[in-house]
Amino acid sequence: MNKLYTAQEVADRLKIKKTTVYELIKRGELESSKIGKQLRISEEQLSRYLHEGSSSQQDIHFSDVPPESSLLKRDYLLYSNGLIISGQASSALEYLIRQMAVHPSGLPVLHSHLNTYNGLYSLYFKKVHATTAGILPEQIEMLLPGTSAAAVILYEYDLGFYVQKGNPRKILSICDLTHPDIILANREKGSTGRMYLDILLKEAQISPNKIKGYQKEHVSDLSTANAVINGQADTAFGAGSIAFQLTDLDFVPIKKIPMLLVMERDSMEKPGFAALTEIVRSREFKTVLDLQPGCNSDRTGEIIYI
Repeated sequence: MNKLYTAQEVADRLKIKKTTVYELIKRGELESSKIGKQLRISEEQLSRYLHEGSSSQQDIHFSDVPPESSLLKRDYLLYSNGLIISGQASSALEYLIRQMAVHPSGLPVLHSHLNTYNGLYSLYFKKVHATTAGILPEQIEMLLPGTSAAAVILYEYDLGFYVQKGNPRKILSICDLTHPDIILANREKGSTGRMYLDILLKEAQISPNKIKGYQKEHVSDLSTANAVINGQADTAFGAGSIAFQLTDLDFVPIKKIPMLLVMERDSMEKPGFAALTEIVRSREFKTVLDLQPGCNSDRTGEIIYI
């Protein structure tokens, strides 16, 4: 659920001029992507700019003098009254963090930008307090051995193939990737799309060596989608929410999975963690989800114990 913004929308959000947005992009301070001939800034790129480039990031309020670096802020929150939440940028996670700042039982939050595997790894080693994870609940236990965990369902969404408009290569299943003329734009190890692609390949007993483009990695679904649109690849495997925002792309759904907020089970009743659950179960949170294409809120707020 990585929303795309125009330069004007970013300018309105940051309360700056549109020309300033272009200047930030030109200086390399704000990342952007070209979708066909149009420039767009993703939720993840904007969130990264706000997190790294602005010393006035407002999600964190300290009663003491705050540490200057993100690393020091992380250590400060790990051992004080605050939360570190890991996850790749999305409208849902951004809203959740923003509401923690105004909730009566909310705590200061630092957002750590990690993919599913690395977020769960960090939770296992107690480097974060909670993490979002696009993964089936039964698969979490393997990544958190010996840990009693709880997962709150944020939303459900489809994973599938990005294909060019009209699906000219007729890509409908994992087996179609083995065709010698089909080029894949792949995600990095640890991302949800890559994890499930590898699971499907193993289930179908297909060697990655048979797939052209498998070894070349992209760091976001937006990047792989752009590769398909520009003809650099024939397909990619990712979240349907990206495809639904791009008019030059079609989507072939393969698997529905939940986006979970995972934490240690013992943390559930603590004030800050309880606030997270209350926000997720609120009507306002579901309204945010319902405005995002490709997100299903039917099970939002459901808790699964692992």
